[in-house]
Amino acid sequence: MERNEVVKEVEERDFETLFELYRDVFNKDLDKKDYKKSFEKIKDRDIYILGYYINDEIVGTVTVYILDIPTGKEAMIWDFLVEERYRRQGIGTKLMKEAEKLVREKMKKGKIWLFSRFSRLPAHELYRKLGYDENRDKAFVKIL
Repeated sequence: MERNEVVKEVEERDFETLFELYRDVFNKDLDKKDYKKSFEKIKDRDIYILGYYINDEIVGTVTVYILDIPTGKEAMIWDFLVEERYRRQGIGTKLMKEAEKLVREKMKKGKIWLFSRFSRLPAHELYRKLGYDENRDKAFVKIL
């Protein structure tokens, strides 16, 4: 079945395209073998990678991680991206709304954490438009 103009959970057959997108946008040094191991482990966790497809090809993606912590459940959004040639067409909004729908189904209520690099200003504009509050909590990062 062809996937066209739809948000779906990515499948094993999407691995190569997904890897290339991540490497090009987030991490030029991403190791394919390491990424493949992580990709395969996702099935055993509450991690969902959603893709936006045009003509059966992923052109955007977002990862949702549902955390079950002692104080309840919370969700985290990671690795949100839309290929440059498809930006400003509503694809990012569709991906994020589908991610939020998934979180509501899994958690009913709670908090969604979203992390983004300071340099991704157009993405920040979208997050604000979707109701994400950058002034509510503060995240700290330490590179080891």
